[in-house]
Amino acid sequence: MNLESMFRARQAWSVFKRNHPKVPAFIDAVQDRGYCEGMEIAIAVRYPDGEEHKAGIRVNHDDMEMLDMFKSLK
Repeated sequence: MNLESMFRARQAWSVFKRNHPKVPAFIDAVQDRGYCEGMEIAIAVRYPDGEEHKAGIRVNHDDMEMLDMFKSLK
């Protein structure tokens, strides 16, 4: 990722945080408690027409490294 892309991504994240302040607060709360094996992460997307998609994972040992990487991006 080049410097310009990183700068644009940082600006976009700032706008996102301003528009959706509960999301970063949610992420902070989860990170403060910490990740652990066996926890469940679920996500749902609901379209205006009512169609919905859901997915979830139960965190395993292999997932912990990736979650730690995300935490370090903060």
